[in-house]
Amino acid sequence: AVVSTQSTGKAAGKLRGIGVSNYTVAYLNELMEYTTTGAPAVLQSEFHPRCHQAEVREFCSTHGVQFMGYTPLGRNDLAPKATIQLVAKKMQITPSQVLLKWALQKGVVTIPRSSNAERCAENAQSWVDGVVLSKEDMELIDAMEDGHKYCWNPDLL
Repeated sequence: AVVSTQSTGKAAGKLRGIGVSNYTVAYLNELMEYTTTGAPAVLQSEFHPRCHQAEVREFCSTHGVQFMGYTPLGRNDLAPKATIQLVAKKMQITPSQVLLKWALQKGVVTIPRSSNAERCAENAQSWVDGVVLSKEDMELIDAMEDGHKYCWNPDLL
């Protein structure tokens, strides 16, 4: 029903694109098989140094889908990690800025969450401050990958 509604809405000019959340490659392939609208415009999924979602991001890149990562800061446990602290000290930026910078340099749009106005401003500064993490720093952070998910895991459905 949803796929039919999307196709009808797009054909009538009422939809320009759709977005999906937490889809795996298998779900994305199934969606594209059963819809006339093609690939979604956006896929929101968990993304942080412990969960890179490489296969899904590759699919998105190949099919022109913008990958949007949520939980880029983890659950307050990534910033204290030695790797993040080391890079933050070296670059003279905050650990949160390191995490957001890493995601940005991976080409991922992120959705950092905070209700604190100062942290929101600090997070936003990550996108405009001109700081670039080195290849070595990116690789250090990449090495934190262990597939951990803070949120629900669609592979278990």
